[in-house]
Amino acid sequence: MESVPEKFEKCITHFEDEYFYYHPGFNPIAIIKSINRNVGAGKVKSGGSTITMQIARMMRGNKHRTYYQKIVEILLAVRIECSYKKSSILKIYASNAPYGSNVVGLSAASWRYFGRSPEKLSWAESALLAVLPNSPSLIYPGKNHKALINKRDRLLKKLFNKKIIDESTYNLSLTEGLPEKPFPLPQMAPHLLSRCITEHGPSKIYHSSIRKSLQTQVNTIINKHVQSLSANDIHNACALVAETETGRIIAYVGNSSNPKNEFQNYVDIIHSPRSTGSILKPFLYAFLLNENKILPKSLIEDIPTQIGSYGPKNFNLTYDGLVPANEAIARSLNIPAIKMLQDLGPAKFHYHLKQLGFKTFTKPTTHYGLSLILGGGEANLHEIASAYSSMGRALMHYNNSSGKYAMNSYFPLSYLETEQVETKQNLKSDVLKASSIWFTFDAMTELMRPQDYVGWMQFLSKNRIAWKTGTSFGFRDAWAVGLDSKYTVAVWVGNADGEGRPNLTGTSAAAPIMFNVFNILSQKKFFSKPTKDIVKQTVCKQSGYKASEICPDKVEQDCPSGSEKTKQCPFHKLIHLDETGVYRVNSNCYPVDKMKHVPWFIASPAQEYFFKQRNLFYQSVPSYLEACQNELNFRQLDIIYPREGSKVYIPVGESGKQKTCIFKATHKNSNATLFWHMDGNYMGTTEKFHQLSLLPTVGKHVLVITDNEGETSTVKFEVIGK
Repeated sequence: MESVPEKFEKCITHFEDEYFYYHPGFNPIAIIKSINRNVGAGKVKSGGSTITMQIARMMRGNKHRTYYQKIVEILLAVRIECSYKKSSILKIYASNAPYGSNVVGLSAASWRYFGRSPEKLSWAESALLAVLPNSPSLIYPGKNHKALINKRDRLLKKLFNKKIIDESTYNLSLTEGLPEKPFPLPQMAPHLLSRCITEHGPSKIYHSSIRKSLQTQVNTIINKHVQSLSANDIHNACALVAETETGRIIAYVGNSSNPKNEFQNYVDIIHSPRSTGSILKPFLYAFLLNENKILPKSLIEDIPTQIGSYGPKNFNLTYDGLVPANEAIARSLNIPAIKMLQDLGPAKFHYHLKQLGFKTFTKPTTHYGLSLILGGGEANLHEIASAYSSMGRALMHYNNSSGKYAMNSYFPLSYLETEQVETKQNLKSDVLKASSIWFTFDAMTELMRPQDYVGWMQFLSKNRIAWKTGTSFGFRDAWAVGLDSKYTVAVWVGNADGEGRPNLTGTSAAAPIMFNVFNILSQKKFFSKPTKDIVKQTVCKQSGYKASEICPDKVEQDCPSGSEKTKQCPFHKLIHLDETGVYRVNSNCYPVDKMKHVPWFIASPAQEYFFKQRNLFYQSVPSYLEACQNELNFRQLDIIYPREGSKVYIPVGESGKQKTCIFKATHKNSNATLFWHMDGNYMGTTEKFHQLSLLPTVGKHVLVITDNEGETSTVKFEVIGK
């Protein structure tokens, strides 16, 4: 404790050691009187110990009282007096004295017996706590009331005789009763206390950075929200709130509370590794921008994908064909994230995550593979909040230091006021450029909002935050993290035992808690734009890539520094049309001087199949003039489903018969006819809408589709049984 309250200081010195401020650690007169009293009684009745000698006895484990032990205590007491001030000695005693019922220390006793801090105790209450350590095993509230009240009143009488308290105070103090039963100790942040003890040791006083009022409010928000989720058997949630700039944690709720601890509510989930879901996607986007592999709005492929035995899917099971990278982050699309991870490389991304402070990804990259970006690895809430907060801190340091990178931006969030910031060395701009962070946060502000949280619209109309949600496979973990230049808020919701529940998603379960917490925070402010690290780049309006010479629509856009290194637009190609502009031609079948040379946005057949459904500007490439049909030199045919290497499970219907499977293909020429063969057997023909209902047997198969011009597409797939 910081200091001993004056009332208790007067009470304890007049009860235990009236000459405390005058003796050198022991009181010779008191010891002589004690010896005479013990000899007369024929047994040990008093020890004549000073407060300092009692500290010495506690230091030595309260050994059995003998004259030898008393001599050792005297010598140790003198040594203590030589080493500490009287005020410090009194604090040591008050912090370690026993108060019965396994209560140790004045502060704990004050809360336990009176439900408030020692500074707010009355004279009668202070006197009661002063007499308790004298016989803690025999006398404590709830037992031996008469003996206890007599001891207290004798001390009050002494204080009155010494004129420390006046008559009215004395009389009023005598009328005060004793506490009937102990109060429950404050449980505002029990998980944080356990964390302190685990990391720094017991029997210490910790000064945390927690704000009491905010901690109470966040506790209330968490518990109220979990009560509403309990109808779906979702029973646990945790949250962290930190100052973005300092990295100090100001609210720490390790788990929702439950009177009976029925759902492992004692577990501190903030430091429990859980599947990350989509919560890591913004980091991937930031590193791709950082290495100038993409621009903020570069189109990323979004089609059904099969990579060996791994078949990721978008959460809503729909596809865009091509989607801007920043929109893929805002909508949290899985397939574009896989494509972006392929571009950056899983090993490099794994390394960068460790740079950001993730320590739970302990296995080699090959263990995670491409699934790393979709929850194939585990992290804890503290790491996630620390990484996002560090990015925000790095951006702020850059803006506040006139375009210079600070050395101490990336470190874990801390919860102790005196805790040293754990900095990483030689990070500077080697982790992330300020512009890469800015464009990432900008994309995160456009995230799709939770449909069932009515307060977000009003909140976001006044406040801008960068935020992201995540949902693990099997609906086991729901994440939400948001930040601005003032605060970082991170939330996890789920079940401590890992049980998944329907509709347990980051958007529906975790994001409302995050918004509720932001609503009670003051002085919210978004990050400033790092103009010194942003350049103007000529960009293809349709593809989002650096414009090539043939891109028809070019715009100037803000981009990260170094964006001139990115590749040019890969979608616009120069095609040759006849003089009517209707058909494609080439020099082998049409006069060159009559050709029209036109830049054209060209997607692959599979990309086009989905992309043209959502983008009105897209026009399929014109078909070749009849005389040029034999000059085809680009793919027009592609199989949408199944993809190469797919494993297909065909369920059994209610009638007990196996259902059929719908296979899909696409062709750039809407008038093309497709001929379907499986395992060498003709299966059927399609026109315009290329879908065929098939019932393949369990095992491996080869699907071959040929159009009326002879172009062929082939995939190998496997039908699996139960």
